[in-house]
Amino acid sequence: MMMRVTQQMLHNNTLNQLNRNLSRLNEAQEQVSTGRSINRPSDNPAGTNLALKLRSELAANEQYQQNADSALSWMEMTDGAMNQASNVLHRANELATQAANGTLSDQDREAISKEVDELREQLIDVSNTKFRGKYIFNGEKTDQIPFPTKGVSNAEISELDNTSLQTQVSGAAAIEYSLSAKEVFIGNNGGENVFNVLETLSANLKNNDQSAISDSLKKVEASVDQVLNAWTSLGARQERMEAASSRLKDANTNLQSLQSKTEDADIAEAVMKLKQEEAVYQASLSATARIIQPSLMDFLR
Repeated sequence: MMMRVTQQMLHNNTLNQLNRNLSRLNEAQEQVSTGRSINRPSDNPAGTNLALKLRSELAANEQYQQNADSALSWMEMTDGAMNQASNVLHRANELATQAANGTLSDQDREAISKEVDELREQLIDVSNTKFRGKYIFNGEKTDQIPFPTKGVSNAEISELDNTSLQTQVSGAAAIEYSLSAKEVFIGNNGGENVFNVLETLSANLKNNDQSAISDSLKKVEASVDQVLNAWTSLGARQERMEAASSRLKDANTNLQSLQSKTEDADIAEAVMKLKQEEAVYQASLSATARIIQPSLMDFLR
């Protein structure tokens, strides 16, 4: 038995097809206006899942990149401070070597002792270096000045934090980026207290004690080596941090490229599709206008 096709059924089918064409046109317009092939999960469920994973990985990578860049800035400030400390101690070494010469007069050694005192003051200032409002040589106690007085007392030393700061550069890797005052200036594990070394050298110069000055010279030389060793350690960490930063930048570029391929629309293709959908929709409107025309029978029903 043949099914009777009514005018109402014809109208409904025509409108449904028209709405489907309009929906495709809207989708094409949205892709062109946003530049994205995925604007909602229903556009591409598998692509959406991949895009969300890429976004999450990219966000984590960008945070690791910020961590590395921040640590590198801290290291650059520390490197500058270590350079100053090294210069101070090298100058002290020159003065001690000069003072160990038996031909100098009492007045000469007195003048040298005054410069040594100034060098000690300068070294204390270096040890209290701040970066972005934080003291760089006091471990996790970045809000506390390592040596608040020029005396460098045992009480001050006991309050120093020997913790080495570290930052996360991946899900499984963290890199240390700081040096402590104990490591550099006080001498861990039987090292030299460089402030005491300079203070003793100055006193020996004032006393014009030739033998004691020679002993102080050895202490100054050991202090120079101590600072250089810490500086070298910082350089090795800095090199590792720079390598991590470079790797993270490359990873960010690759992730952004993958994200673009997953989410972004091919604009040329999207515009062509938009033109096609516009043509289809206009044709649908024209056809619908001819099909859905009121007749006398429509009014009589």
